[in-house]
Formats: sequence, C-alpha cells, structure tokens
Amino acid sequence: MIYRLVLAVVVMTALLGVTAPALSTARADAASGTMERQVDGLRTELTRLAETDAATVNGDARRAVSIRIPVGTYTNAGVSQLQFVDRGGVGVATWTVESRKQTERLVSIPIRTTAATDRLDEPGTHRLVFVLTRSNGQRMLRVHRFKFEAAARRSHA
Repeated sequence: MIYRLVLAVVVMTALLGVTAPALSTARADAASGTMERQVDGLRTELTRLAETDAATVNGDARRAVSIRIPVGTYTNAGVSQLQFVDRGGVGVATWTVESRKQTERLVSIPIRTTAATDRLDEPGTHRLVFVLTRSNGQRMLRVHRFKFEAAARRSHA
C-alpha cells in the first residue's frame, strides 16, 4: 500500500513538473493578449483623434477610455504595470507581464503623462482621458485620470 502512495506522489510530482512551464506560458499569454486587444482599440481611438481633430492650446479634442489591467489569477499572470511614454516623438504603451516588458506603438505624436498616470500598477479598470493639445507649436497627447479632467482642462487654459 505504501508503494502505491509513493508511486502516486512521484507521478503527480512529475506531471506538475512537466505542466508548470506550459501553465506559466499560458498565463502570461492570457495577460499579454488582454493588453494587446485593449492597446489595439486605444491605438484606433488615438489615431482617429490625432488625424481628425485640431490640436489647440485649450485641449478641446479629447477621448475618454477605460483600460483594464488584469489581476493575477490561476489562469492569468496579470499585468504588474502599464505606462504611456514618448519614444522619439512617438507615443507608445509599455506593460510588464512576469518581468517581461512589451511595447506597442499607439500614435505618431508624443504622449505626456501626469503624476497620476505616469505608471498604472493597480489591477482593475482605469478611466483615462487623452487630450490633444498644442504646446510650443508641437502637437501632443496628455493623459489624465478621468476624475481629474476638469482640473486638467483648467491647466491648459
């Protein structure tokens, strides 16, 4: 009887050892896929904003969006942070899943963040406002939290 128990433990350990890397990869792929789909939708919105609206000093053109940062679960690795940054005059989104950074281009103009949007690292839904504005003759997008939109609008005046 004891041999059957030992054999069962050995077999289960071997199975877990074989499936653990695959499960880890599947969890990371689930989190990355969720972010890629959201970034694709955001790219469409921001490109439309930059191409169809006029950039003003007051920042009259804007888009409110919701971004959901996945929480880590048994089937999803979760995203530890999301950032919007400017790389050589191009706005990009960068997120981290299991210590691996992924970057996707969003829009062909710079993105500027505030202290509240510099790094989003809490899981859940974040309401953001992207404001198309002009400063020193350069078009750019500013990112604010939705609740700070009125304050952000006053700061552009």
